[in-house]
Amino acid sequence: MRLASPWLLVALLAAQWAAPSCQWAGDTKAVRVSFAALRTQLDDVSSRLNSAIENGDSEHIPALDKELNAVLDASMNQASAMNILDREHLSINVATARNCITDMDRYATSGDMDLLRAQAKQLAPTVTEILELLDRAERTTKAS
Repeated sequence: MRLASPWLLVALLAAQWAAPSCQWAGDTKAVRVSFAALRTQLDDVSSRLNSAIENGDSEHIPALDKELNAVLDASMNQASAMNILDREHLSINVATARNCITDMDRYATSGDMDLLRAQAKQLAPTVTEILELLDRAERTTKAS
C-alpha cells in the first residue's frame, strides 16, 4: 500500500504534535471548574488554615486539611487543560503540599503548635506556587 503523499503524513503528524495540550474531550473525570475559582478556593482554605494555626485552634486543622486536599484534588483534575510543563510543576507542588498536610494532621493530633507553625511556614511557598500556576492556567485558557 502506497501513501498518496509522504508530505501529507508529515504535515498531519506535525499538526498533531503542535496542537494545544487541552484534553477535555478525552478526560472523563475532568469536570470543568475555572482555574480562577480553584485559585480562590485554595487561597481561602489556606488563609483559614493559617488563621487556625495562629489562633492555636488545633482541633479544626484536620478538617481544614481535608478541605485543602479536596481543592488540590480538584486542581489536579483540571491539570489536563494546562501545558505539560505547568502540569508537571503542579504535580510536584501538590505532592509537596500533601506531605506537609499529612505532617500537619499528625502535629494537630498531638497538639504541637510549634511544629504546626513550622509546617505552615514550609507549606506557604508551595501554596503560593500553586496559586501562580492556577493563575497562569486561567490566563492561558482564556487566551486560547
